[in-house]
Amino acid sequence: MRLADEWSKAIGDTPEPESGLYGEVCGSEGFMHLISFQGSTVVRIAEEPSDLVWIFTDRGGLILQWVGADSLDDLVAFGQKIAAANEWQETLDFTIADPELRIMDSCGFDGDDQPKIDFSIDPGEYQINATYAEDSDTMATVFRLTKKD
Repeated sequence: MRLADEWSKAIGDTPEPESGLYGEVCGSEGFMHLISFQGSTVVRIAEEPSDLVWIFTDRGGLILQWVGADSLDDLVAFGQKIAAANEWQETLDFTIADPELRIMDSCGFDGDDQPKIDFSIDPGEYQINATYAEDSDTMATVFRLTKKD
């Protein structure tokens, strides 16, 4: 069984934000933190569940959390502009051992139809940077995943 399925099972049908795995996910300040789960390290990103967009780059990618935008194209252009500025509020280093990754916009449960993004990425040492940004038309939390040399 895949880690994401085990994760959903561990959360349960009626998660309590103050206890268990769900409490560990919800009980941290900031954009991201590491959680140990069944011998794997899970990176919790984003403070609130909402739509996430993955944009692949040659050394990692961008994850954009859609807070407010007129269109997906506007969100992507905004996220790329923010990432290019290279001004981050948080940074986290971690190792990717399993090349099969899943990004979930919330934990999900059996039979749910919540969007999930599955992709493969080279194992190795990575850094993820995060910042929240907004202008008059767009609001997003921008995460940049980069493979370290």
